[in-house]
Order: sequence, then C-alpha cells, then structure tokens
Amino acid sequence: MSANSSAWKEYLFGVFRTDPREIASLNGIRSIAIFMLFYVHLFRFLPNVDRSMGLIRNFLDNGSQSIDMFFVLSGFLISGPLMRQLARKGTLDLKNFYIKRSLRIFPPYFIFCAIMYFYVIPKLYGGTDALGEKRSLIIYDLLYVSNYFHGTIFHGWSLSLEEQFYLLFPILLLIVFPLLKKTGRLVFLLCFTAIPLIFRLLFWHFAILPASPIEQIDLYNSHIYYPFHGHYDSIFIGILLAYFYDNYRHLVDGLYERPIVFQCVQWFAWLGILAYSLFVFEFEAAIASMVIRFPIFSTLWALVIVTSMKPGTVANRLLSFRIYSPIAKLSYCAYLIHVAIMSDFMRTLFLDKNTQTWIYVPQWQVFPYSILMGFVILFFAYLYHLVAERPFMILKEKYAGKQISFEQRKA
Repeated sequence: MSANSSAWKEYLFGVFRTDPREIASLNGIRSIAIFMLFYVHLFRFLPNVDRSMGLIRNFLDNGSQSIDMFFVLSGFLISGPLMRQLARKGTLDLKNFYIKRSLRIFPPYFIFCAIMYFYVIPKLYGGTDALGEKRSLIIYDLLYVSNYFHGTIFHGWSLSLEEQFYLLFPILLLIVFPLLKKTGRLVFLLCFTAIPLIFRLLFWHFAILPASPIEQIDLYNSHIYYPFHGHYDSIFIGILLAYFYDNYRHLVDGLYERPIVFQCVQWFAWLGILAYSLFVFEFEAAIASMVIRFPIFSTLWALVIVTSMKPGTVANRLLSFRIYSPIAKLSYCAYLIHVAIMSDFMRTLFLDKNTQTWIYVPQWQVFPYSILMGFVILFFAYLYHLVAERPFMILKEKYAGKQISFEQRKA
C-alpha cells in the first residue's frame, strides 16, 4: 500500500482507531451523555409529545444532566494536566494550551456558525423582516457569550460556558495556586465551587419563589441554567476530582482496595443518578431542582468516573467497549449539528404530509426514536468531522508533536 493511500485511509477511518492515550471507560460515559442529550432534546422539541406528569417525564427531562456530565469530564480532563504542569514547572505554557484548545474547538464551531448565518437562518427567515435581526445575533455566538445573550445556536450556551472556563481557569491557577500549599489549594477549589450554589439559593429564594410559574422557569433559565456564574460548579466538581485523583491518590487507591466500600460507592452513584432522574422534575421551583440539582448530578457522575476507571470491574468493562471510542470522538461534532438534523428527522417521521399536523407521540416512544435518531446524527457528524474537524486535529497533533520534541531537546 502506498504512503498516499495509507494517509487517506488514516484520514477517513482514524476516528475508528483507538488511541492508547484514551481512558476507555470515559468514552463510554461520553457516549451515554451524547445519547441522553439526544433524547432530552427530542422530548422537548417534539410539538405533539405526551408531557403528562410522571416518572418517565422526569427521566426524559433530566436527560439535560448530560451537560453536567460533559462539564465534569471537561473539568477533569482539562484541569488535571494544567495542575500537574504547574506543580512540575511552577508555571503554565498558556500559549501552547490556547493554541491546542483553539485548534480543537474553533474550526468546527465557526464553520457551523457560518452554516447558520449563510444557510439555516435564510432558509428559516428568508423574505421576512426578521432575517436581518436573526442574522445579527450571530455576534453572540462568535464571541462565546450566548449563555448571557441568546445567539443563533440554540444549544451554544454550553459551548460559551466551557470556552469561558478555558479562558479563565489557567489564569486563575497562575494567580492563586502559587500562593497556597496543598490543603489551601483544596480549600480554595471547594470555596470557589460553592459560589454558584450560594448564588442559586439566594436567587431562588428572593427572585424565583415570588414569581409566577411561567416567570419562574424563565428566571431559572436566564439567571441560573445558562450563565457561567450560575452553573460553573459542575465544571469545578470535575476539577476537584482531578485534584483528588492526583494529590490524594492514597484515598482513591484505598477506595479501589476495599471491595465492599468500592461497591457501596459505585452502587450509590448509579442508583442516586437513577433516583434523582425519576423523582425530581427540573422545572419545579424547589431546592432539589433549581438549587442543588447541578452539584448532585455532577458529584454522582464524578463518582461514576472514578469508580469506572478501576480496571477489571464490571462497570469498567461495560464502559470500555471499542464501539464507544468513535462515538466519543464524534460527540463534539454531533453536539454541534444535532439540533439541525433533529429538525429534519422530526418532520420526516412525525409530520403528517397530508394534513400538515404533528403526529401524537407517547412518552415511552421517545427512547427508541432517540436511539434511531442518534445514529443518524452520528453518521452526519462523521461527515462533518471529516470536513470541519479532522484537518485541524491533524494540525493539532503535528503541533503537539513539535512541542514534545522541543521539550525533549531542552531536556
């Protein structure tokens, strides 16, 4: 086989190849998260779906915890190397960090912004007075502030929140960590994580409770769910997990070495997620839903992450199947495009072409339809990955390789 054909084969099918640097069980968790996102959005977007109260309704709505799961993973995977680098060198290579993050995140996102601006918005609003106004909102997406000012990408708020984390956290580390020792750093992270919880409690008591039911949901979304200051504790729970994993490893090893304690923690995490998903309704104006829901789910998923990484356990084996690796690699592109694909999917399956009315869908049918829709989305995510992500991932890998070689020459 020629070098050229090998390169093309790697380009086209590299996403299906496992990487030894991957933590296999985290691929399974990321795959669960992306399918949870599919079913919660399908449930919320379907015009004529059964939304009667009940455990299934709660479970479907709580699919939005997938965002908190992604936040925990981001906090864990991004902060760990940064904190280790700071401990090893006493400083951070911010230029290297931001270049690699930019090559990883910006190209697929900005290409999707262009698709929204030049194709999707004109398709939806062409010939109307709203076209110019809708197009002008793209600025909030481009500046990554759509978690405070609604842009053109419905789900872009979480990408904005994560980008704000990428921008601010390394600087926060450089400023604070050199001033503190091991325990002081842990106390700082715990206190910083508690700030959104205190804010949510105060805002819930003084602003949400006195409002009408419709206003309560609007206030919750605009002041708690979307903004960085109301929701960033999910990311910091991932950061705390990384800090414990690196600096209090004896506690993690102690957990792994005590089978009964380990099983209790693991079952507590999984059953806690299931129970909270079934019995808590996100949009009820209660402490359980609007105040502590993010840290509860995030902490439980952090426990799932740390227990699933123990080799040889049932959870580790179930979450480490090779099929999860390409799903995890495609999850970013799938996240970007899934709402657009979902719109066409719903019209194809649930819109009566003769009467132009939406077919009634029972709650339980959302699950099988979301799995079918999920694989359709992943197929288009693969095509989008080849065009908008893969070239820049290759560039990122080449840049990272040069950085490693430079470090080796310095040593």
